[in-house]
Amino acid sequence: VGHFAEAISKETSARVRVVDMDPASVEACRIKGVPAVCGDALNPPISGQEKVACFNLILHHLVGRSEQETLSLQSKALSAWRGRVPAVFVNEYIYDSYFGTLSGRLIYWITRSSILSAIGRLVSVAVPSLKANTFGIGVRFRARSEWEAIFQRLGFEVVGAVRGPEEDVSLARRMLLIKSCRRDSFLLVSI
Repeated sequence: VGHFAEAISKETSARVRVVDMDPASVEACRIKGVPAVCGDALNPPISGQEKVACFNLILHHLVGRSEQETLSLQSKALSAWRGRVPAVFVNEYIYDSYFGTLSGRLIYWITRSSILSAIGRLVSVAVPSLKANTFGIGVRFRARSEWEAIFQRLGFEVVGAVRGPEEDVSLARRMLLIKSCRRDSFLLVSI
């Protein structure tokens, strides 16, 4: 609804434009005075005037029916801007696991599956820290190493990165093998 774009505009005096597929979110931006258009992250309306494309907590919502389809959607959104802008900024949730990249995969499988989501909804009544607005839809969080590998595979170089502060991981969420949760930022340029 334009919070991020509004903050960038105020901090830097840069011109901003929000692209969102939800008409209500676009209208909320406009009411705030933030320019916004309806559009699709996979085929964004690129004017050619953009200097930086920003993905602020967006990529983890691009999910398909399988891990491969999800990776393809996330890659397509990033690739749409490769070579079209000087830089791409990504701010994403980082879910590092006690076992490789398992936590993000577990959360994806649970939130994507109708059966596991139904069970998750029931469990979240007793354990509120497990509540998710993505039950039945899916969400694909990744470990930092996964995002960095995706960026490299797509022909981006990470020229800047900021590790976000650690967020609380409740005991119940640790049962999903989550070792660390935070929001990291990456500045990418095309190689």
